[in-house]
Amino acid sequence: MNLVFDIDGTICFDGQQINEEITRRLISLHNVGHKIIFASARPIRDLLPVLPKNFPDISLIGGNGSIISMNKSIKTLATISHEDFQIIKGVINKYNLNYIVDDKWDYAANVSATNEIYKRLDPLHLAQEQSIDNIISPIKVILLNIPTQYFEDIAAQLSTKAPHLSLINHSNELNIDITAQHINKYTAIEYILGLNPMYIAFGNDHNDFTMLYNAKAGYFVNNKGVDCPTFENNQRLQIIEPNVASICNILDQLLEKASI
Repeated sequence: MNLVFDIDGTICFDGQQINEEITRRLISLHNVGHKIIFASARPIRDLLPVLPKNFPDISLIGGNGSIISMNKSIKTLATISHEDFQIIKGVINKYNLNYIVDDKWDYAANVSATNEIYKRLDPLHLAQEQSIDNIISPIKVILLNIPTQYFEDIAAQLSTKAPHLSLINHSNELNIDITAQHINKYTAIEYILGLNPMYIAFGNDHNDFTMLYNAKAGYFVNNKGVDCPTFENNQRLQIIEPNVASICNILDQLLEKASI
């Protein structure tokens, strides 16, 4: 079976590494024939420091589905168009917003060093920080720390002026993730596995919803207070506690099934 894992808040709880007990089970699942895929909001560059050093070569989905790595080869699946990027920059300037903009490898950023997302930004110093105007082919934009009174207006402006974008509104965190239209973790899974893929998914946030909805079985790690009432009525989706023991319990069940 194909097993797809979000990273932060799902199997990584400190922003730095996947828990050792979880890693041990993932390696065992790989060894008995399961295909492991990591799918993250992080770009590939920022996924690398989190991955276990002894983990076999696996497929990676980064930037909420805008970029992948297969057989150690990185491929951009879609970029934000020049016209849409100009609209995004106009909104940034109008509201004086914090942001992180990623291209295939480099980035532009205007955000406090104390921000949790900034702390995960290029920790191995693999890339170069650029001016936002020097980013030519953006794959993902995060608008950060949006003032509460402007959040709905900004989301509405982007939806109206740039309808060829995919927006994930994290209203609980006052952030908006932006990628090209029809780009998300599920479309990247389809690119890797083919149309109508069969997989089991683990996630914890709005950017995991599409991936979870389309999974044969999905596990939602509810550690952000994300409103997910539809999960409660879906027989294929299960809400689990946000801790290592809960994740390991599910992985042990998968290992037991593999041994039968």
